[in-house]
Amino acid sequence: MRILLSGATGFIGRSLLVTLSQEDHQIYALVRNKSQTLDSRVEQVYVNDLKNIDVAFDVFINLAGEGIANKPWSKKRKQELFDSRVTLTNSIKNALQYPPKTLISMSAVGFYGKATYATFYEDTTPESGFAHDLCAAWEDAANGFSSQQTRVVIYRLGVVLGKGGALEKMRLPFKLGLGGPIAGGNQWFPWVHIDDVVRAICHAMQDETFDGAYNMVAPQYIEQKNFARSYARSLKRPVLLPTPKWLLAMMLGEMSSLLTEGAKIVPQRLEERGFEFKFDNVDDALTNIAQSYS
Repeated sequence: MRILLSGATGFIGRSLLVTLSQEDHQIYALVRNKSQTLDSRVEQVYVNDLKNIDVAFDVFINLAGEGIANKPWSKKRKQELFDSRVTLTNSIKNALQYPPKTLISMSAVGFYGKATYATFYEDTTPESGFAHDLCAAWEDAANGFSSQQTRVVIYRLGVVLGKGGALEKMRLPFKLGLGGPIAGGNQWFPWVHIDDVVRAICHAMQDETFDGAYNMVAPQYIEQKNFARSYARSLKRPVLLPTPKWLLAMMLGEMSSLLTEGAKIVPQRLEERGFEFKFDNVDDALTNIAQSYS
């Protein structure tokens, strides 16, 4: 296939490229700056280069986006998050000479907004909040590609667990025995292993009956305190230090809701399609990731 990939140097992009490079695909990585870390077989292009490509891509995989938890949500940071997702997606659409045959775009369970105890299926009405507004705008930009020529698939990601990403940021505190329940730990913790994210993307590439939005979370529902215990066990460390909600609110402001709020997210549409998760138990997932460091 002829594939256009944004976010190729990010956490998911790097893992996806390992799988895609094993096949005879022609891959174009959309970059802001040329990277020395990408395989030489991957052609690196800028947005403005797209207008010079006079053939349609079979697949555009849209992974780009500034890390939502990397910095507090100042007004400037919110605009950066918006531009790196929504504005970029629209710019790519406008730059392409021909619409891609398939668009696979990421979103997040933040689409469902701030909710601690609610349960969300793909068609459940979301709550309000910045995370919802951002994800909804991103999904609208992706759905702008939808036509008779373009099939659109959107994955609403939970916390993606793997060697890197969010888990990498948690690793040092937990290694020091400082990890523990956050804000009581009773909020839901929707998660998914990176291998299952890559598998789901590849499924959507090949199976033309995939379309619309899917909750990309493991079918095991756990609370944040249970995740903390499991992660500590995988690192052979104790769970010692709970983090109160007021402290996170003081440190992180509005962004603290990413840690203190968590809804129950059901991967209904993937389960209906018979998608089999390689990792459907968080203990197995975290043990697998811990072994990747040895």
